[in-house]
Amino acid sequence: MLIMFGRSAALLGRESGGYIPLVKRTLQGALLCALIFVIVEGISSIIFVAYTVLPAQARPRGLSEVHVLFDSELGWVSVPNCFEKDYYAPGIYLKTNSRGFRADSATTDGIPAGKLRVVCSGDSQTFGDGVANDHAWCQVLETLDSRLQTVNIGEAGYGVDQMYLKYKRAGAALDRDVHLLAFITDDIRRMHYTVMSGYGKPMLQVRNGEIVSTRAFVAQRPSLLHFLAQKPNPLRQFRFVTVVGDLMDRIKGSSVKGPEVPTDEERVLVLKLMDDLAAMEKSKNGILALVYLPTRHDDYAPGGPSDLWRQFLREESPKRGVVFIDLVEDFEKLPVTTKDGMFIWQGFTENFPETPGHFDDQGHQYLARQIYAKMLAVPAIAGKLARLNPVPTGTLPHGQSLKQQGDVNARLEHSYNGKPD
Repeated sequence: MLIMFGRSAALLGRESGGYIPLVKRTLQGALLCALIFVIVEGISSIIFVAYTVLPAQARPRGLSEVHVLFDSELGWVSVPNCFEKDYYAPGIYLKTNSRGFRADSATTDGIPAGKLRVVCSGDSQTFGDGVANDHAWCQVLETLDSRLQTVNIGEAGYGVDQMYLKYKRAGAALDRDVHLLAFITDDIRRMHYTVMSGYGKPMLQVRNGEIVSTRAFVAQRPSLLHFLAQKPNPLRQFRFVTVVGDLMDRIKGSSVKGPEVPTDEERVLVLKLMDDLAAMEKSKNGILALVYLPTRHDDYAPGGPSDLWRQFLREESPKRGVVFIDLVEDFEKLPVTTKDGMFIWQGFTENFPETPGHFDDQGHQYLARQIYAKMLAVPAIAGKLARLNPVPTGTLPHGQSLKQQGDVNARLEHSYNGKPD
């Protein structure tokens, strides 16, 4: 039988040209199919990225796009009277007024009768990247208390230095009662940057006791730099770029960050900024409050880089008559699933690649309620509110009603005016 099988195999081998050529042709065919697949996949990726980047209805939005223009002193500002109903995603709109503030209506110099005006300075977390105007935390404050009128002058990508400069130019002219300067740890780091998302930016220093700008007029950057600076960058749609980028992120993430020690130069500058802003508020009988915002970034983990800055500001603010509102501590006590549910994730805002990592509607609601509760705990702010119309109804964090807080306001008003209960 073995002899017969051998003869049959030999006969088959002669008829087909032998086993080796057959295997060779099979491998060549498989490699050809794999090569065709790779080529088709590559071409498809190029078409997909081009479709994402080029069409007007789906192009990535960054600091170089529709709502932002170059500014020689600040680096960039929002375009006045800009409106796009599907800016971040279908139904998620962006609108600015004639002053370039994110608002649905005009902002007057004077405070409307019966209102307490709160001006909100900050970066993209305050501006409200990824959410509609009426869902940004600054605007949500109005829904918690009808006596409040808020003005959102935040700008995407700003450092604390730019927040100061913009407020000095655009916000200080407004009558106001409270100025909320909201920031994250990265906004302090940005004071060292000369370029952000493709735009040049000013840098501030303290010289002879005065704040001066080392880049008073910022050169406009080429459009290519705006594109390359976008985060997440559209080029990450290419799998090779994604793999390399993820590898680099893992390498950088493997190093454990310790506390970020503020330098003497940084301390001097931050304190001078606080003094200047506090003096601006005093001239308008207003109140300055620094708001330290939480994020998903590991800066805010226990023992992370934000700890020393928060401690420093907590100690120095009262010495200068400045209110310090730290939202990080309470935020870190929340369950991980609750915290994660407050942020925008990749793919949720299809028209804007930079929004993942920003607060979503739920996150802005949380921030507004926390900030409002902290504001009511400040006697000077509570005193101003108590002199206005009756307290509205509603619910504060931890189930406390606004009416209950109103009773507290009344007691604080007596204390604020030096009257016993």
